[in-house]
Amino acid sequence: MKKMNAAVLGVGTMGGTHVEAALESPYIDKVYGFEPDPERAKERCGKYGIIPADLNAILADPSIGFVSIASPNETHVELAEKCLRTGKAVVLEKPMGCNLAEAKHLCDVEKETGGFLQVGFELHYSKMYQIVKDWIKADLIGTPVNNQCRYYCCEFHKKNTWRSRSTGSFLIGEKLSHYLDLQRWYFDETPESVYSLSSAKVVPYFNHRDNHQIMTRYPNGKVAVLNFIMYIAESHLAKDPLQSGLEVDDGHFLQYHICGTKGAIETDVFKHRIRRWEFSDKPEYMDSNIVEEISFDPREEGLLYYHNVHGQNLRVIELAATGQKSEMTAREAFETMKLCFAAELSEDTGELIRFNDPRIG
Repeated sequence: MKKMNAAVLGVGTMGGTHVEAALESPYIDKVYGFEPDPERAKERCGKYGIIPADLNAILADPSIGFVSIASPNETHVELAEKCLRTGKAVVLEKPMGCNLAEAKHLCDVEKETGGFLQVGFELHYSKMYQIVKDWIKADLIGTPVNNQCRYYCCEFHKKNTWRSRSTGSFLIGEKLSHYLDLQRWYFDETPESVYSLSSAKVVPYFNHRDNHQIMTRYPNGKVAVLNFIMYIAESHLAKDPLQSGLEVDDGHFLQYHICGTKGAIETDVFKHRIRRWEFSDKPEYMDSNIVEEISFDPREEGLLYYHNVHGQNLRVIELAATGQKSEMTAREAFETMKLCFAAELSEDTGELIRFNDPRIG
């Protein structure tokens, strides 16, 4: 097996996950890390046992065939373009861009270069959400018609961090894009319109809206709702509970309900389970019964089930190393980003935004 070298741009918390996958991959020999501050680069790369390197050196090195980009949002498009134009295969964290023009530009660069680019929608590689897709494909709930997501968390970003100070799309484009993407994946449809509301901020130092109620209409009367509040749960300042996989009952919720014409599915991150209901016709009413339940140990299997960045990256490295195409093209990721930016435009203007609106084209 011919190996290639890899580089991770942005060796922070998420970057560390990318580093670990690269180190584990049988297709990777050496792993390099880039941070713009030399002292921080030395410290973080030393922590993971990888080689600190200058960005220009990484771009100029033909032995580095794969690059993970886990840097601050504002740098995503610039770094991805440079890597694609120097022949690197790229996996890019969300958001795909800080505005729709940036995301569209990245689609154009992918097409122009013919390069390998995959945006990190790792829920496609997470067991919980894969099971849902498999159940839908097996027609166990009939046609999905109603999709509901409730996501309540604590404010774990802290003051004066790049996340709390950043501009452009953050909560929707980076965080909630996963769950908007699931709508598209499960319905297998393009949205028709989006209407989103956001109440007054509660977290005063956060540079973005801290809550979203996003309602999306799909063809044939299908509807999806995402309800997000980032401050209601008890605080976990050391780490995001979603990342830690801790068992909590303190106001944290991440539940997904997919209702079909013959049954329904629930995923629940903090209760560590997946459940399926089956509907049946009775003489006096429609009957509903739970017919299947899968549970998992959050400490042993948590991230594998609901946030499998590691597994995604192992797979994407394999695809790139063996000359295969990405499993989610930039254009497919762009369609989810359109939904994100349509929701933000709706909140900015108070309008219902149709998906053929030229402002999000």
